[in-house]
Amino acid sequence: MSKGVMTYLPPHDGHPGIEIAWAADCREAFNQGVKLAQTWLDNARSGWLWAVMIAERDLLPCAIERRAFEVGFLSRIHQRMCSHQGCGERAMTCTTGDYFGHRKTLTLAEARCQG
Repeated sequence: MSKGVMTYLPPHDGHPGIEIAWAADCREAFNQGVKLAQTWLDNARSGWLWAVMIAERDLLPCAIERRAFEVGFLSRIHQRMCSHQGCGERAMTCTTGDYFGHRKTLTLAEARCQG
């Protein structure tokens, strides 16, 4: 069985990065999510966070890409939030569905492209 395609969120705002394995190549969608979150953070948080995320996410063609976009987007927001709370070193290392931890590999192998 293939381990999937890796995406990587680099450390930012003093919070560690993370590697995530996907069942399909979702790197572009993941990176789009990270970039959009950073744009939102850099532009004085213009607009509602949820509206910004949903509007762009829904343009993606399949479920696994939408999930990758969400994970990238929310992971970048999480890094910023934790940088202000000082929780970078206390982040829990858990499996998918819980909080992300220090550079752990999460496998989202059950996610399938359902166009």
